[in-house]
Amino acid sequence: MYSILPAFVSALFLGFGVYVLLTEGVSRLSLPFAAMCATTFVWQGTWAFLFQISDPNLAGALVKFGYLFILFLPTTFYHFVIEVTTRRSERPLLFASYGLSIVLAMVLVVSNEVVSGYGNFFFGKYPHAGLLHPVHVAQTVLLALRSAWLLLAARRQTHAHDRRKLLDLCLLSLCLYGLAASDYAVNYGVAFYPVGAVFIAVSLGILAVTIVRYGLMRPYLLAATVAHEVATPLAAIGMHAEEIGNVLPELMRGYQLAVQHQLCVDGLYPGQSERLSSLASSIQRQVDSTSTVVEMSLASFTLDRLDRRSFEAYSMRSCVNAALERFPFRSGERELVNVLPIDPQLKFSGSDSLIVFVLFNLLKNALFALHSSGGGSVEIAAASEGGYCVLRFSDNGPGISPDVLPHIFEPFYSTKSHGKGAGMGLAFCRRVADALGGAIACESEAGVATTFTLHLPEPGSAADRAHHDAAGKPRRWTAGQDYTG
Repeated sequence: MYSILPAFVSALFLGFGVYVLLTEGVSRLSLPFAAMCATTFVWQGTWAFLFQISDPNLAGALVKFGYLFILFLPTTFYHFVIEVTTRRSERPLLFASYGLSIVLAMVLVVSNEVVSGYGNFFFGKYPHAGLLHPVHVAQTVLLALRSAWLLLAARRQTHAHDRRKLLDLCLLSLCLYGLAASDYAVNYGVAFYPVGAVFIAVSLGILAVTIVRYGLMRPYLLAATVAHEVATPLAAIGMHAEEIGNVLPELMRGYQLAVQHQLCVDGLYPGQSERLSSLASSIQRQVDSTSTVVEMSLASFTLDRLDRRSFEAYSMRSCVNAALERFPFRSGERELVNVLPIDPQLKFSGSDSLIVFVLFNLLKNALFALHSSGGGSVEIAAASEGGYCVLRFSDNGPGISPDVLPHIFEPFYSTKSHGKGAGMGLAFCRRVADALGGAIACESEAGVATTFTLHLPEPGSAADRAHHDAAGKPRRWTAGQDYTG
């Protein structure tokens, strides 16, 4: 009777592993999960036999065989958490943990130092702890705590609702997994039926559903697919537009000569010939704008996976110049933007492409505000202040009303009419600032001016070092507060 539960759990975990592999395929995430399922499947299947046999020699062999897989279970869970939180810097500790598990497994096979035989209980036989068994228990506790720390740190660093729910489910799974450690008491002679398998079954069941429900790897695959599928035809359209722009003036001159010599009838509407001359540049501008949206969307998906160790020093002036060169200005808009002199030695630590995207969003919003108010200008300035590269982006448009200002960085919050904006631009700016260890804030006086202030750590500054070493919540600064880093 007591063998029914481990036998059921064993079969259940075989189903979990197969379900995830068939649904998600082989990936960095599905492999450690499949390893967890495989170790639990063999371990619980072994216990199902152990609980009902009477042969002492076979029991001794089953005890060691089953515990051989238990030794690797905490490390496979930790491996899974590393992939969920995309903390590649944890790899050395992961390899060390696998190494320790291998050493304990070898000791288990050749001696009784890890598991010293078995004890007889009312439900059947169960492994008895050896002298080195506390090493495995300590390893389990440390890995569980480390996994919880990684999940909590990742949760603090993300603002995406779905990802927060995903991490919450992983934390719940980890808590249930921790309750399964109560079975270790039976290894030390406490007589109760080991129900830890139930907690582990529920724990990994939650993870299986989470992997499939939230498609942990799918957003990145989808983003890459969309970027590839959209970027290719956009590039082709851009080349065609360039070719049209090159030949259209000659074609129009030939057409006008033909009309003048009455070789054909002018079939164009009034003003249509003038619009045709700007057609190619309009198409190219739309292509550039759409390409930027695609690139920014892809960057948004990868913000949570940024490796701080890859950050380099970039010139703020170069980023501002690049943004102004690439931004798809409409006629007359570039003249509205005034850039104050920026020291070429002024640098920040992070990603230049992300800052260019931030500038794109600020430019788009400022120009939209100026057009809606019927005039105005934009001013961009940057300076070094207290270890931070500080960019100030101002416009003297209509300003932002006090009731709207507290919400402008919230995802999907927009005061623009339908089709004019999705409310993700400023939310993206804040995510970038947080990811780079800085902050962005806005001050505005309705009818006077609006200023966005972006703080980014300078290379080698205390803020930069703190950001590289920090594992907690990214620092944030809002209008009215002193930014201390």
